[in-house]
Amino acid sequence: MNRNIAVVGAGLSGVTTAYELAALGFQVQVFERGGSVAEQASFASSALLAPFLPGLAEAGAPAPLGFRLRRWRSGRKGGEAADLLAALSQLSLARTAELRQALALDDEASEGLLVALADAKRVAAAEARLAGWQALGLKAELIDAAQARQREPGLNAEAPLAAALALAPGGAGNARLFAQQLRQQAQRLGVVFRFHTTVRAIAPDLTLRHEYTPPLEAPTRSAERDTPRDAGDTLPQPLGPQDERFDAVVLCNGLDAPALLGRRLPLSARHEASVTAPLRLLEAHPELGPGAGWIDPSRGLSVARTGQRVRVSGGLTVTDARAKVAPDYEALHRGLQHWFPGSVLRQQVQQGQARRAMCADGLPLLGASGQPGLWLNLSLGGLGWGLACGSAQVLAQCVAGQAPALDIAALGGERLA
Repeated sequence: MNRNIAVVGAGLSGVTTAYELAALGFQVQVFERGGSVAEQASFASSALLAPFLPGLAEAGAPAPLGFRLRRWRSGRKGGEAADLLAALSQLSLARTAELRQALALDDEASEGLLVALADAKRVAAAEARLAGWQALGLKAELIDAAQARQREPGLNAEAPLAAALALAPGGAGNARLFAQQLRQQAQRLGVVFRFHTTVRAIAPDLTLRHEYTPPLEAPTRSAERDTPRDAGDTLPQPLGPQDERFDAVVLCNGLDAPALLGRRLPLSARHEASVTAPLRLLEAHPELGPGAGWIDPSRGLSVARTGQRVRVSGGLTVTDARAKVAPDYEALHRGLQHWFPGSVLRQQVQQGQARRAMCADGLPLLGASGQPGLWLNLSLGGLGWGLACGSAQVLAQCVAGQAPALDIAALGGERLA
């Protein structure tokens, strides 16, 4: 059994992977070029915790021609991918709930998830898919507009709504707060976090060349929320490249992973914008805003309640790996105003953009890389962060040589060779 393991990247995937490996008895070091956990793609991503629902993914998002061709080719494989992703999402949501309870994690969670069906055409499409979703083990219930408004009393009474899908389990949570708290639990198990440390290369014998790269300026985005314990690695490290050998390495660094793999992966960049604002608290209108999670497929956005804040996410765009996208934040504000008018304090809005790796087949890159001892936990896109905990658990079981809770052989890097 491999004992000394390196995890590259301290986003949500990296933190959950490090925890699961440590829980199985491994000695784990996490290498992160930033100053704390969940500072990049996990910082302001969708707050949804949603089961995978075929037909609600990013199939209609703007994307370059090459990506669309690869997606078309991958789509000919049939329903096996949907079955696997549905099973992984259900396993992940169960693992998230288990960790919350066992470790007393408080990530401002809210329970409940509804999908808006604005007109009869969308209701008919949902009805046609309902039996298939239920056959995958998904708890999806079609409810009428009146029932939906009972569950979400803050909905705009004038917004057109024909019906809604109620999904269970599902809800919302603060992914960054979850990662911060799970990091502390991982440290109690002996995990060492090496912040401001950039991994330059990985040799075939799993020797990592890493370098301490402290910032030239003081951090700004996350410092105001981080406690001293969460502020990152403040201990000075030796300067210059350092070599350190490990028994296994897990790459959780998204679009930066191909450079360390030493070979090209057909990854695209999946961009998602978000706005987060404090909920307006009025005694005369205590039901302003969402109670939990709300998805509007027609506008391509989600609205989620985390504590006393609301996060709206959308504007999904797929580009080449290094391209940039100018977010349309006003479209998110319009969507929020359409469904939950006057529910937030707009003068205190925080804007964000998540950029993560994505494969054309819509599946995660999870499992063996094709190189001995090198593992992947990448490309966990979709509706929110619901795949993170289960993916990390199954991957850790594979690294340990155990029989995994779910066979993820089809999700490994070799399928993209």
